[in-house]
Amino acid sequence: MKELTGRQKEILSFISEYILEHGKSPTLREIGDSFGFSHSAARDAVLALVRKGFLEKGDNEIRSLSFPLDERLERENLPIPFFEAEPSLKDLSENTAAKKIFVPRRIAEGNAFAFLVTSESMRNAGILPGDIAILIRSGRQVSNDEIILASYADEEQPMELRRYHPIGSEYVELWPDNDAMGTIKAMKSNLVIAGILAHIRRTYESHPSRT
Repeated sequence: MKELTGRQKEILSFISEYILEHGKSPTLREIGDSFGFSHSAARDAVLALVRKGFLEKGDNEIRSLSFPLDERLERENLPIPFFEAEPSLKDLSENTAAKKIFVPRRIAEGNAFAFLVTSESMRNAGILPGDIAILIRSGRQVSNDEIILASYADEEQPMELRRYHPIGSEYVELWPDNDAMGTIKAMKSNLVIAGILAHIRRTYESHPSRT
């Protein structure tokens, strides 16, 4: 690809941010209004970006601008740390994840991390071993019944996904969604919430049909 001028970088950034916010590309008029261009100047600027390989343009639709696939994935997604099992608080603090996965920018920018679920703690909620859990390290107050990853005893002990249930002002109960597992009661002052569940990703594996 050919190099971009400073103004072309600004136009490309504007188009990218517009698509992320609105889910569709801006019109030539909107591009022109943003940069003080005439309609023809906006068209020429877009065509230059298409020729250089930074944009793709449909034949007829007004809002038909898009990015080439590789660049679209890079713009729309960001890498986050990925742990191959439930991490401990120490793992998170020292960022021992050896791998990364890509998730939508709106999730990744919330200071996210992910891990491969191995525990059965949320089986009845449909969260199964082999799923990938994506969590946000949020500083906000956790709401009742939200699914969290929390440390309450040992920072080196792997954590499990649990539902958050405050009991009065001093205690909290961490509920599993699995009848075979017990509830954990802890003092709020001893609880460190590592993350709040934002998304579950599952890979479908087909199995031979029964005969």
